[in-house]
Amino acid sequence: MSTQISKCIGFEEQGGSLKLTEISLPTVGPRDLVVRVEAVSMNPIDFKKKDYGVALGPVSVDNPCVLGFDASGVVVQTGEKVTLFKVGDEVMYAGDITKQGSNSQLQVIDERIVGKKPNNLNWAEAASIPLVHLTVYESLAEHLEIKEQNKDENKNKTILIVGGAGGVGSAAIQQAKNIFNLKVIATASRPESVDYCKKQGADIVINHKNSLIEELKALEITGVDYIFNTSDMTPFYFDQFTALINPFGGIVGISGFLEPLIMAPLFLKRVKVSCECMFVRSLYGKNQEIQNKILNKICLELENRNITHNLEVLKDFNIENLTEGHNVCKSGVNIGKIAYQDVQKFFNN
Repeated sequence: MSTQISKCIGFEEQGGSLKLTEISLPTVGPRDLVVRVEAVSMNPIDFKKKDYGVALGPVSVDNPCVLGFDASGVVVQTGEKVTLFKVGDEVMYAGDITKQGSNSQLQVIDERIVGKKPNNLNWAEAASIPLVHLTVYESLAEHLEIKEQNKDENKNKTILIVGGAGGVGSAAIQQAKNIFNLKVIATASRPESVDYCKKQGADIVINHKNSLIEELKALEITGVDYIFNTSDMTPFYFDQFTALINPFGGIVGISGFLEPLIMAPLFLKRVKVSCECMFVRSLYGKNQEIQNKILNKICLELENRNITHNLEVLKDFNIENLTEGHNVCKSGVNIGKIAYQDVQKFFNN
């Protein structure tokens, strides 16, 4: 079969500007899908990959790097051993950090890390789902070992979600409350982000610009059972977490861990500390099919309206809007998710 060419938006030097370019698609493997991309959404990993490093080797005019992780689209081709999807299926996925991204006409992606698109969401809404909800579900169900079926027990447990108004944080509030039935304390620092956390289902919202310990003390709360940190795991936060976490509790972080953290106070509490990265399964080829199952579960939760999408900013897919999205993500002040529609319209013009 001849090599397939796909138009895309990528960059040709580390930290450089985005450009319209094209790539040769990789050979379609036995478990691969070729997806016609309809919409994508923005994540901090997009600007981090562009500015700080890529996993695809040196970037050049002849080897551009295509960003984009979250996507929704239509299956147009399948590998010879594909069993989970067929041509014409509508899908969503969070991508593979070692491969070219979703800011492209077509993308080759392993079916085992792809899920069904919810039938009650449009393309952009669906594209806002995969990365944040995979991150959250893996954190709560796997790292913290919270059992969804133990809803009666869970209602007496409390989770602190640091950074509740962002894409991951708002997904965490919804899952913690509506899937796992936990009492949810979220953090936010601006009136609009406080309101957004409450809209997502947070029982209590405190200000992470202040001491978390003092904020909770004012509410007569001395400890929590779980902590999910969407901000960088730094000594500033970690030292507070060690004071707040209850015995046999768990702490999960999704970013940071770049500075030494003092673990000793956790020894006599038997607390579990975990690092979550939802790309690990595809990076090492370990149990990838679990992500297909998680995404299909999230799809069902969305179709049953137990949770909702957290798309808050919708833009047309183009270079200018993607560049703006990188800058918004860098600022750390975005609420919910940013998504981009009409991918095919852009490339076909």
